[in-house]
Amino acid sequence: MWPEPYRGWIDRLKTVKGFIALIMAISVVMPSPAEAIDKYADAQSFLTYTVYKPSRTLGLGVRTFEFITCNDQGEPWLYARYGGTVRYFEIMQTMTGVKCSDPGLSKKLPNVKVNDVTAKLYVYCDPAKPVSFAKCSRVHIVRLGGYLIFTNKARKGLKRTEIQVQVFGGITYSQLLTIAQSLKKVTP
Repeated sequence: MWPEPYRGWIDRLKTVKGFIALIMAISVVMPSPAEAIDKYADAQSFLTYTVYKPSRTLGLGVRTFEFITCNDQGEPWLYARYGGTVRYFEIMQTMTGVKCSDPGLSKKLPNVKVNDVTAKLYVYCDPAKPVSFAKCSRVHIVRLGGYLIFTNKARKGLKRTEIQVQVFGGITYSQLLTIAQSLKKVTP
């Protein structure tokens, strides 16, 4: 038998209308699954640099979302990886001025614009092969991989963010640009 204060509620829940009312009340106060697992918004709640979230992910889901410490240089990097083991992209974000990434040997290509910001473009070409290295261009990103590095604007009260978007496994230059251009400021 239920204690006296609960008996009235239990009796109401025994009816279909009572049960539906309870479910509706819970749904109003509980966040939806999408809201409950927005890791980007959670990250923005404690980082002092502006966090950006991609709205275009080429249909690839988040595989890894973590914070990486950087030789005691302040706040951690935000690292997200989308996709599988062959076809994937990575987004690395950090406070401007913090350098911890070494993307590897690559060829610098002409800069491009990402939402009115100048971005450095690189393709993973092997400099040990001078003939192919000389011919290497953005069309080779689909086969070899590549990345963009740029510094985005800050949200009011936060610091600017250096972002690196890196692609592998059949993702084209155009798709790399699409991902980078889809990055939007997150609100906690």
